[in-house]
Amino acid sequence: MLLIHVVRKELLDQLRSLRFAITCGVCLVVLMLSSIVLTRDYREAQSTYNMNRVIHRNDLEQRTDVRSLWEGVTVDRPLNPLNTMVRGLSDGLTESVKIQPGNRLDFPERWEQNPILALFPSVDYVFIVGIIMSLLALALSYDSVSAEAESGVLRLLMSYSVPRDTVLLGKWIGGYISLMAPFTVAFVLSVLVSLLYSEVELRGNVALGLLSLYGLAMLYLAAIFSLGLFISSCTRLASTSITVLLLVWVVFILAIPNTAPYFVGQLLPLPSRESIDREKQAMERDALTKFQQMIKDEQERTSREDVWADEAFRVEIEARQQNLQEEMEKVDGSFGAQVRSQTRWSGIVARISPLTSFKLAAFDLASAGLAQEERYVASLKAYSESWQAYTEEKQKIWEDFMDSRRDDNGRVLISSEDMEQFRRDNRLGFSDAPGYDFAYMSFADRLSEVSLDLLLLVIWNILFFLLAYLSFLRYELTG
Repeated sequence: MLLIHVVRKELLDQLRSLRFAITCGVCLVVLMLSSIVLTRDYREAQSTYNMNRVIHRNDLEQRTDVRSLWEGVTVDRPLNPLNTMVRGLSDGLTESVKIQPGNRLDFPERWEQNPILALFPSVDYVFIVGIIMSLLALALSYDSVSAEAESGVLRLLMSYSVPRDTVLLGKWIGGYISLMAPFTVAFVLSVLVSLLYSEVELRGNVALGLLSLYGLAMLYLAAIFSLGLFISSCTRLASTSITVLLLVWVVFILAIPNTAPYFVGQLLPLPSRESIDREKQAMERDALTKFQQMIKDEQERTSREDVWADEAFRVEIEARQQNLQEEMEKVDGSFGAQVRSQTRWSGIVARISPLTSFKLAAFDLASAGLAQEERYVASLKAYSESWQAYTEEKQKIWEDFMDSRRDDNGRVLISSEDMEQFRRDNRLGFSDAPGYDFAYMSFADRLSEVSLDLLLLVIWNILFFLLAYLSFLRYELTG
């Protein structure tokens, strides 16, 4: 019963304050505007995605030369409905990637984008909760104890023999409710705004993703609110409390996550992507020179221009090409392993900040994190292998056709009627070429990815509240 009275008192104090009105206004404005902007971007991306798919499929259907298959095919990344809340690691909502045989992926460089946009990054759900709502959480908790001790209200309250743990728990519950109430209303309204666009559908995985993002915000903001309560229980003046909290917020929320990759980069330096590309280009140039010399030597040995008619020679060239491809993949694999190692250690160091755990978990829950990007690239490489197999199959058909038209001297005799018949029989089309199919992670897979960060946020909650409890037990009510 005493706890209910303390919670009621704290709620009334918060609801009557100007900062609560500001919190309501800020939550509504930023979440609603973010929802409108990101959903409109999603709608435009959906139109671009549908148009690009038609263009790239038509380009493939119009090909008639088997050799053009080695140039590769362009595929498009499907859209993620949760990008209406969280933009994630990807630069764009969709992108066109050129797939070539041998796991060669050509990603867009995005030179066509407006450079001014880089100065004004998107304000998405992660930024709003991680930065703006964390500041509002501190604004509602920084003087929970220190201000009442300064005014004498806390001393009066304790004169009624109310246990200190009841007072602290009541303050936490009342203050936390006053923080989450406007956020919850704004969150629901922002989701409803997104659903006004026909392109956004609230399906099973999407709905679970939204609910998990809301629950993650509750956990993160609870930790930040407990931090504010802890600092307030350590200071005598509200002005001192807010000063210390701002310093702690800058260190925990801004400094640590941003400096961790730089710090790890100094300990685990990486070669530049340009140096890796130059190394691979040098390997290709050396191999090309050797291939040309081999062809020249074979022509001199056999006195024939068409050395590819020799099966043994063709097999030897293909084997050397395969070895070259394996060596280049080893270079990429070594670089990728170094990148993954640096990324892993950067995450470990950056997780000293609760914001890092919230941000990484939010990205993964929205299918927009590192694990999803790795699966996306893996699916592109798998499709590249399928495309290579398809290309080699068509190339074999072409070579068999050429061999069937050779005379005893190795010359190929093909009439226009023969060529037209071959193109009709082996024409590339939508039903013939393999299609690219990519599915975002299931909700169960996403949950398994965020288990560590969820555990860390729980630990931060327990730690900050325990520190606040211990500090409040020793808090002196007299000056």
